[in-house]
Amino acid sequence: DDEKISYIFNQVKNNMNWNKMYGFFADEGTVNAWEKKAGNAADINLILYNLLVKTGIKAYPVLMSTKNNGRLNPANPNIFIFNNLVVYVPLDNDKYYVLDATNKFNLFNTVPIEELNSFGLKIDADNKEYKIVSMENDEPSIQSVFLNAEITPDGKMNGSAEITSSSYNKINAVERYKTDGEEKFIKYLCNGDNSIKVSSIKLDNMEIDSLPLTQKVEFKTDLAGSDENYIYVNPNLFTSLSKNPFLKENRFTDIDFGYLNNYSINQMFKVPAGYKIDALPKNISMSMPDTSIIFRRKFVEQEGTIVTRILIQFKKTVFFGEDYPGLFDFYKKMYEMMNEQVVLKKL
Repeated sequence: DDEKISYIFNQVKNNMNWNKMYGFFADEGTVNAWEKKAGNAADINLILYNLLVKTGIKAYPVLMSTKNNGRLNPANPNIFIFNNLVVYVPLDNDKYYVLDATNKFNLFNTVPIEELNSFGLKIDADNKEYKIVSMENDEPSIQSVFLNAEITPDGKMNGSAEITSSSYNKINAVERYKTDGEEKFIKYLCNGDNSIKVSSIKLDNMEIDSLPLTQKVEFKTDLAGSDENYIYVNPNLFTSLSKNPFLKENRFTDIDFGYLNNYSINQMFKVPAGYKIDALPKNISMSMPDTSIIFRRKFVEQEGTIVTRILIQFKKTVFFGEDYPGLFDFYKKMYEMMNEQVVLKKL
């Protein structure tokens, strides 16, 4: 069934052009829309729904309200709040797929970000029933970094990194790569650091929905501030976590991260001959009071190699305005620790 769903979803997604208009009823009619290869959201997703049903997949159209239009109140599903239509495919064990073929970068097995954490009205035409359904994804999106680098006595570094992005992180990366181009994508991976020079990059599994995106990078860089006696190493490389997004102390609106996100950062730095470790960041573990965000960091030395491991886990997506002071303090500490340097001293 997954192969059927994936194939049909990608055929509709890649062949149909969305006219940027929402709607919960077909504007062109599915036959006309298919002939023109264009239509509104309902045209495209009703085509998807009909093709799934014809291949034996149990599917239902779902009336939605987009985030910009306002979230549906499940206690009062007023017809006037709806402005969109997507497709709902129930699976075993209370799991489901939510399909929206209007966005070229959506995945069949990931609830679209536009519909995530909202409610919809599922229409069962055969049984003449309707039901409120929630659109949630409690599986965290994973972003992992495996970096292996060698530090040279002249204050430089060269190495390789493999970045693995699943779910929404994959969607974001593929969209950025295809929209902005490779040059801007590399700059994004390097956090805008012009001292990092990428000699090669390879992206795998961009077109395979069931597999995470892998980004393999070969790079070299100058280590800023290094001199004849000391080498300073900032290990925050290729993590997308170099700049704290929360700089203002006061905020009154809620924060919606959209989806759960987990980071796993593993790095190995080979210390150059003639140098020793002068300062190594301390091992630490900290969390928000309600454990909604957990941060763990570990640095060890193993036979002339510095090994680091950082884990960051998000356990909820929405933080209310009154929670901002605690979130502000946590992010400030976390980003300070992310950018804490390793210091090497010449023997």
